[in-house]
Amino acid sequence: MSENKFYPFKGYYLERNRDVEVEYESNYWSEVKDPDGKIRQRGQERERKLNDLKQELSYLNNLDGRIFLDIGCGLGFAMSGLDPQWVCHGVEYSKYAGSKAAEWGDIHIGTVESACYRDNYFDAIMLYDVIEHVERPEDLIVEIRRILKPGGKLILGTPNFDSACARRYGEKYRMLHDQGHISLFSSYTMHKFLYDFGFEIENVEYPYFDTDFFSMEQFNKLFDTTTISPAFYGNIMTFYAYKK
Repeated sequence: MSENKFYPFKGYYLERNRDVEVEYESNYWSEVKDPDGKIRQRGQERERKLNDLKQELSYLNNLDGRIFLDIGCGLGFAMSGLDPQWVCHGVEYSKYAGSKAAEWGDIHIGTVESACYRDNYFDAIMLYDVIEHVERPEDLIVEIRRILKPGGKLILGTPNFDSACARRYGEKYRMLHDQGHISLFSSYTMHKFLYDFGFEIENVEYPYFDTDFFSMEQFNKLFDTTTISPAFYGNIMTFYAYKK
């Protein structure tokens, strides 16, 4: 088993220095190379995104809420999968991605803090593949709690940097491929983080088997720890919580 220098965790998350500056404009959303070396076109992956998020979107579409915020909404694909009952808002750091997302919601370019939303405004907030990119997640979760209604729902998805693959592969863990991943949570520390900042956790899911990553190609990579780790169960964790 490879040594995993990212375990044990101290506090809520492990801080990781960026080796390079990450640029989130048009190049980030066009042609990219994934951890397996495959070339992908993020701008053409709407159907894939909707499939990957089908459980989260089904959950939202079965709520009675009306006002929704997607923080780090990217190209807006998640908002595009919501029923018409939802008035959609998005926050996006990239001007390029935000301009595309505007097809499906009211988009603020910048941070959620700079958007200055009202207290207790949103019925549901999604924070997916975002918190690991943030330098001070504590500040972000405090702002989310402020703008979420009492009882309002939070769906938070992030890599688990203490997953089975993280422990087995160490620095070859695939979720370290993205240099923008700088705040590294484990399942345990994310539970503690949400509880301590005033959220009650309803459920935690580890989406994998219903995604395109569930394949024999990925499974067979488990036998070779000299390469990048495979996509596998437990790499991604999705927390369903509400504001206490």
